[in-house]
Amino acid sequence: MTRLEELVLRTLAIVLVPVVAGLSLYVQILWKQKEDSSNQNNSYVSPYNLYEFMDYVKDGTTVLTCAGSTGSGFVFNLSADPESDHATWRFELPKENYSTVLTNYHVVENCIEEGSSVTVELSDGISIKGEILGVDEKNDVAVIGIAKEAEGLFAANWNLDSGNWVMAAGSPLGLNSTVTFGHIINLDGNRIYTSASLNRGNSGGPLVENAGFVIGINTGYKAVAQNINWGVSINVLCDSLANCMNPKHGLIYPIVWE
Repeated sequence: MTRLEELVLRTLAIVLVPVVAGLSLYVQILWKQKEDSSNQNNSYVSPYNLYEFMDYVKDGTTVLTCAGSTGSGFVFNLSADPESDHATWRFELPKENYSTVLTNYHVVENCIEEGSSVTVELSDGISIKGEILGVDEKNDVAVIGIAKEAEGLFAANWNLDSGNWVMAAGSPLGLNSTVTFGHIINLDGNRIYTSASLNRGNSGGPLVENAGFVIGINTGYKAVAQNINWGVSINVLCDSLANCMNPKHGLIYPIVWE
């Protein structure tokens, strides 16, 4: 190798090494920004594919009719793993072709009397009679059973905070498959206050975070305030309707295995 060739190679090394290192750092920064902005890592952003996200949630949302009044509900799976014992219902369920629907107690309270029934309309338009399996009047929650296997939603299993992105689904004022978007305003005990607008008929529908997991049940709104709405935390199921492995933290908090 001549001295000229050696000089050229040294010059290239001096120039290219910082450039390559800089590009590598730039790519790492872009990748980190992409990860931070994804809904899997950041609860404050909206879903990447909002259309697919809404379809998934709406497929699990139902319309309930009780004593001439309508409300909302959603098919709910207590655990993603049928063999899991993280939480179990406090009532018996048939082994096959059966689903549970969650709603507010006040949506079905007029159908609790013997001989009354609740009609559950699924997202595909099929209507089926539902059986009230359990109620928690204090927390305004009810569980309805239907003799049909249906795709349902699951509970989230991480902590919430003010500012987290949320979506409320339901059928207010006869408008089926309605969704509104917002953020968590505040957390107060079992109540989750959000800016996702609710109207009469939204009660009982799912309140979900940005990955489509249920964090609460849409319950009401403050008529004298500006867009302050609230739902009951999904954790209240552990109070009287479900046996939870970690009853102190409930369903949506991570379970710590020893």
